Formats: sequence, structure tokens, C-alpha cells
Amino acid sequence: MTAQNTDGTTSFALSITVIAVTTSPSKVSRMVVASTSAAIGLSVKPQNFAFSGTFSALASDPAGVFMPTVSTVADGSSYSLQLATSPRTPPGHYTGTVAVSLCKDTACATPQPIPSVTIPYDLYVLSTSSTWPGNNLTALAAWSNVPDWTMFQGNAAHTGYVPIDLDPNNFSTRWQTPALDIPVTWDSNLNTLTTSDGQLFIGGNNALYARKEFDGTTVWQYDFTGLTDPSVNPPAVANGVVYVAAGQQQSTYMFAFNAADGSLVFKSQMSSQWEHYLAPTIGPNGIYTDAGTYGGLFAFDSTGRQLFFANAAQQSQWTPAVDVNGVYTYTGDALRVLDPVTGTVRATILDPTFNNFIYVINGSAVVGDSGYVFAANYANVILGGGIGNTLLAFNVPLNTVAWKIAGDYPSTPAYNAGVLYATNNNPVRLEARSESDGALLWSWVPPQAGDTGFYSETLLTKNLIFVSTNLATYAIDSSTHQTVWSYPLSGKLALSQNGILYIEGRQSQGSPSVPGTLTAINVK
Repeated sequence: MTAQNTDGTTSFALSITVIAVTTSPSKVSRMVVASTSAAIGLSVKPQNFAFSGTFSALASDPAGVFMPTVSTVADGSSYSLQLATSPRTPPGHYTGTVAVSLCKDTACATPQPIPSVTIPYDLYVLSTSSTWPGNNLTALAAWSNVPDWTMFQGNAAHTGYVPIDLDPNNFSTRWQTPALDIPVTWDSNLNTLTTSDGQLFIGGNNALYARKEFDGTTVWQYDFTGLTDPSVNPPAVANGVVYVAAGQQQSTYMFAFNAADGSLVFKSQMSSQWEHYLAPTIGPNGIYTDAGTYGGLFAFDSTGRQLFFANAAQQSQWTPAVDVNGVYTYTGDALRVLDPVTGTVRATILDPTFNNFIYVINGSAVVGDSGYVFAANYANVILGGGIGNTLLAFNVPLNTVAWKIAGDYPSTPAYNAGVLYATNNNPVRLEARSESDGALLWSWVPPQAGDTGFYSETLLTKNLIFVSTNLATYAIDSSTHQTVWSYPLSGKLALSQNGILYIEGRQSQGSPSVPGTLTAINVK
């Protein structure tokens, strides 16, 4: 555009459009187990122009820690890219910049108007012999509207679900300490932990420990060795009180402690044989635990007064599920629904597949939506010889088994929004199944050849699924079904309100009876 000035000169106005591409995230940070790959999502959005042609991309970096192939998916005017770390990268700490070429053709021969973007990265490739990456003791800050991990599988329904979106780029190692000695076989759930108000609670060495989430140091402990037949089981916590079943034979009790200082709130007598229990389940009307000389369910109110004792099949290492409608006990022979105050049995649904080999359940029922409850005799998978077990969905309103699937399901699945996430050891995979009919929606296979089975229960967030095999702990994106993070430690899992993922580990190599480490990972 031109204009005639009063002095006779001519002025020209230039209009220049600046084009650019915005990328998100602006930096990539990741931990990944050596010999495996981690998928890394990247969004590219053009500013003041549009991508043209057949959009494609390639990745390159001087260290070669990224695979060159990049998958792309159109998202309106933007594209979602998925990079992948190279499984051939040796263990070590890598920092640098990855360049992503943006192209108009599948061969990536013709560049887009913005030919490439660069993203800084910070990558830890870890093996079991790697040096600890270091402590990152950031200030604790609780998520809003996210509960703590207060019971077995997080809550009274045992869904293993935490309603939060997580970004693997924010994960970092927080602290690590030796795990407690749990004097039982590695396949049990007696080393699960719970969290509340900046503390974690865990049993071991015939004692209950309260530790700081901040750095893992001990706040208080209670020793049960004074009992005639001492033992300790996993704790649960609610309203500032920690509950734990401890002892055996005639010295079996439900203990309650002040969470802040460990002072005794109550100690209520129970009965048992030489058995262990999972963490008590806390509902609106009481505290519930497996116990009894010949099996059963004890219920107490918050003062320690016994509400009821209900007979049940003699099995160990289980805990009931609880919701506003009732208490759900799965003891292999059947799922029973009990009144939460009186213990009256409201419904009994037989398990037609059950074979009682070892008198251990090693898990819990999971309460879904629309009256569905899921369960399996998880302990049977250790027997070998093709015995396996069956994953079942009980339809409580109809008093029927809605569906059943044979396999080797070793641990309590997770659940949210109509989908059940269950680990299977035959074939070895994580399965996402429809609540209504058990249909397989998708599956994920562990990436290492030595991943021969699953060790943890499934832990579920809005966008990620965490599982632990015999070799490592993995995070899987629930949309892409790709591994996005991994850590070389096998263990039981918990996720606290302060954004700390716990791996209560055992050694991934050698004797499984040798304790591993309790590892805390920042995930926020």
C-alpha cells in the first residue's frame, strides 16, 4: 500500500505475516527401562498458516536415543505426534535436543513451510544395576478432589482408580529406602501400604510403621512382638485413625491407632488360626476384616465395638469390598452380600468354577457400576500345571454370574467407567474388558522377553494404567495403549493424594524372599 505525503514524498506500508509452529510439551523428560522403548506424545500447531500435503515427520538427535519413525494423527489444524525412545540405548543419563522434521509427503522429502521443530530432552535409561537417579524432595502439595490411598486398592470398592491426569514428563525419583521384611511368599499382598495426610503406613517385621511421605523417615512405630503369636497385616486409614489386624490364634486383634502419634485408640479381640489378612476395609458403618478360627468376617464400629461376626469359607488373604449398599465377600465358593451393620446375608451367588487348592484368595472383590462385582481366586495362579483360574462378573441385582473368562489372573483388577483392567499370566498381557459382557476391548503385552508374569494389582488414573511385572513397573497410556514410562523395579503399587507413586519392591532377580526397596516417585 502507498500514500502521498504532504512534502511530495511517497510512503510504503509493508504487511509481513510471521508463521510459526507451537509445540507441546516444550521439553521431554522420561525414565525408561533399558532394552525397552517409551512412547512420547508431542502436539504441533501451525500459527498463521496451514500444513499442506500428506503430513509426516521424522525424528533425529546426535545421541541416537530416539527412533527416527514418528507416527502422526491429524487433530483439526494441529497434529499429534508420537516419538519413541530407542530400545538399543545403553543405560545412562542423556540430555540433548531432538529435531523433528515436518514434511509434506510420506517419504519426508519435501518440507513444510516450517521445516522442523526442536525439543530439549532429559532421559534416564535404567537397569537394575543403575545408580539411583537422585532424591527430589519437592514440597508436598495435595491434589484437590483426589482421595488418598487409604485401603487395599485405594478405596472401599477396591477399584484401584485415582481420578487424576498424569504427565510422564513430570515424573522424577523422590526417595528410596530398604523394604520391610515380609515373612511370607512373594506372591502375597501383605506388603501393601496406605497413605493419609502426608504419611504412609505399612506393616512388616511384626510392627506397624508410620513414615513421612516427604522423605520416608519414620514418625512412629508399634511393635506386636509382645503378642503370644505375633504377626502383622497391612493397614488401612480413615479420619485420622489407622486400623490393622495383627496376631494369630487366640492373640488376634483389630488394633486402631492415632495416625499422628501412634497412640492406641482401641484393641478388639478376634479369633483366627495361622492366617494372614489383607488391609481392613472401612465403610460408612464400620471396619471389616477377614478373620475367624474357621474363617469369617469381623465388623467393628469406630469405637472398637464388634458389630457382628459372619461365617464364611475358611480362606486367608482377602478383604471385603464395601459400598453404600452392602459388604461384598468373595471367598472362592461364592460372592456374598451382607448388611453392613447386622451382617445378615442378603444375597449369595455361587462361583461355579471354583477349586479350593490352597485356602488363599490373595485379593478382593471389586465393585463396579450397575450392580456388577468382579472377582477371581487369584492365588490359584501360583500352582502351575495349567490349573489357572477364572475372572468373573457377578450381577448382584439379578443374583447371577454375568460372565466368566478362564485364564491366569494373578491379582485384583482395576475398574472405572464401565471398563475392567485385569492382568493375565496366560497369555501374559494387560486386558481392558467391557463391564457388561467381558468383551476384550484392547490389550497390552509387556515389552521384555523376561516379563513372564504380573506381580502388582492394577493401578488406574484418568489417562495412565500402572502395572508391575516380575521385572519392572510400567505406565501405559489408556488411549494409545503404548508404554510411556517404566522403572526397573517390581513391587506393589500405591498413589497418594500428594502425587507420589509408591513401589513396594522385591528383588527382580534372585531369591524373591529377599526384600527389595520402597521407592517413591514424584508424578506431579
